[in-house]
Amino acid sequence: MFGALVIVFREVIEAGLIIGIVLAATRGVSGRGQWVAGGVVAGALGAGIVALFAEAIANAFEGSGQELFNASVLGAAVLMLMWHATWMARHGREMAVELA
Repeated sequence: MFGALVIVFREVIEAGLIIGIVLAATRGVSGRGQWVAGGVVAGALGAGIVALFAEAIANAFEGSGQELFNASVLGAAVLMLMWHATWMARHGREMAVELA
């Protein structure tokens, strides 16, 4: 039980950091609060839907549904990290010049 509490606490802190970074990066964008709040609500709803269907997901594909779901989430994370690295490689120098 304590282990689950620590994991949830860590994830909440991590989500707060990401939201703070997004808010800082979009300073000056009109309506940013609504977009960020919408993203937070969409993420919470998505997590709730996955939680509701967790047992069905785990039992899908002859019992290997959970592994396939985990693999797809990790694959999506890898694709997002690759896009981030590519975008930063292209725009990092421009951003450094603007800050200087």
